[in-house]
Amino acid sequence: MASPRNVWEVRISELLNESKKHETPYVASIGGFQVYIHPDVYSPKYFPETLWYGKNLPPIVKGKSFLEVGIGSGLVSLHLAASGSRVVGVDINPHAVETTQKNFADNQQVGRFFVSDIFDNIDDTFDYIFWNHPWQIDASVPDELKSEKTFDSGYGLLKRFVAQGEKYLKAGGSILLGTSSYADLKAVASIAEANGYSYDVVQKGLGPLGKGITEEYYILQFRRK
Repeated sequence: MASPRNVWEVRISELLNESKKHETPYVASIGGFQVYIHPDVYSPKYFPETLWYGKNLPPIVKGKSFLEVGIGSGLVSLHLAASGSRVVGVDINPHAVETTQKNFADNQQVGRFFVSDIFDNIDDTFDYIFWNHPWQIDASVPDELKSEKTFDSGYGLLKRFVAQGEKYLKAGGSILLGTSSYADLKAVASIAEANGYSYDVVQKGLGPLGKGITEEYYILQFRRK
C-alpha cells in the first residue's frame, strides 16, 4: 500500500530537489543497464517508477511493436528493446531524445527516437502505445511537483493523448498508461469513457522512495469497446 499522500509529497519533493543538484550529466547502473542521465531529464536514479515500468511492460507487450511517449532517459524503452520489441520513442525535450539515443548506443540496443509534442511528428502505427503520464492535477501540490514532467492541469495533455492515440494504433492495438494511486483515477476513467475505451488495471506494484516511504504504480490498458 502506498504511503499517505502528504508524507509522499514531502519525500518526493526532497528527491526532486536532490536530483536537481546534478549540474552535469552522470551515469548510474539501473536495472542491468548503464544509464547516462542528463540533469534536465527526469532521473531514474531517484524515482523508481521508471525501472518498475521497464520491468513490468515486457510481459504485457510480448515483443510486439511499442511507441513510448515521454521517453526521458530511455530506460523503459531499453527494457522493451531488450525483450525483442521494435521500439520508437518521442519526447518534447531534446535532451531526453539525445540521452535516450546515447543510452541505446551504449547498451547496444536498437530504437528510433525523435522530438515530438505527443503525436505531432509520428507517422507510423504500433501494437502498443505507452505513456507514464504526468498525473499531478491538483494545483495545491508543492511547487516542486508543478513541472512539465509531473503536472498536467485539468489533464489536458492526457485528454489529447487518449483522443489522438487510436490513429497510431495497429488493428487490435491498445494504449498502455502508466499512472499512480495518487492520480485522479475517476478523471482518467472519464477520459477513457469519453473516447470510447474501457480499461483494465493489468499490473500494479509498489516502489520504495527511501525513509520507509512507498508509492503505488498502475499500468492501465485501454481497449476499444
